Amino acid sequence: MRILISDTNWTTAALARDLRAAGFFVTEANDGEELIEFALNGMQDAILFDLDLPDMKGADVLRSLRAILPHTPICTTGAKVDGTLRVKLMDAGADDVFARDTDGALIAAHLRAFVRRTNGFATPLLRNGSLEIDLSAQSVSIQGTPLHLTRLEYELIEMLSLRSGILVTREMIMSQLYAWEDEPDPKIIDVYICRIRSKMAALGAADDLIHTSFALGYRIDLPAPAAMAA
Repeated sequence: MRILISDTNWTTAALARDLRAAGFFVTEANDGEELIEFALNGMQDAILFDLDLPDMKGADVLRSLRAILPHTPICTTGAKVDGTLRVKLMDAGADDVFARDTDGALIAAHLRAFVRRTNGFATPLLRNGSLEIDLSAQSVSIQGTPLHLTRLEYELIEMLSLRSGILVTREMIMSQLYAWEDEPDPKIIDVYICRIRSKMAALGAADDLIHTSFALGYRIDLPAPAAMAA
């Protein structure tokens, strides 16, 4: 998962570190204007920013972000968070409001839950036949056997799974994996997919777990949440 976070004080810098340690890809913005720019132009699974921004009021940034991304989880942090502030910000579009001293692991758990529920999944376990993705453990298995993936390979599988049934283009994948930083040739995505398929096949997976639309992108189809719960 990729999280857009404001890097405007020591607290958010520490949160960025904690989120990376929890397995997130992190895009850091220096102010409110950059938060909005990155939200407009990149793939973000969720957004976390501190209300104390150097250039804009936090509530104004929140309203702008929510107008751009009506379904993306957006959370804020603040120095003094009380019930009145939480109500105000949640009415303005925030999914949650955290005090700055909130444990980073707890914030990470909230973000994971928000992201998976936004995509229609009630639990961290996503399944399609022999394929199982555990979003909390950040692991993939085939017929119960762990599938050993690189960090980027796992992120690619997770991205396709969370967007089950939707064609994900190479451009979307590049934005998710690299976020404009040191981007290789987009053809590298084909290489990743080939490697993942080979690893899956070695564990006896079906050939059609990952669907290809020639020159467009890739898709993983998971059962609807209601079907998985049945």
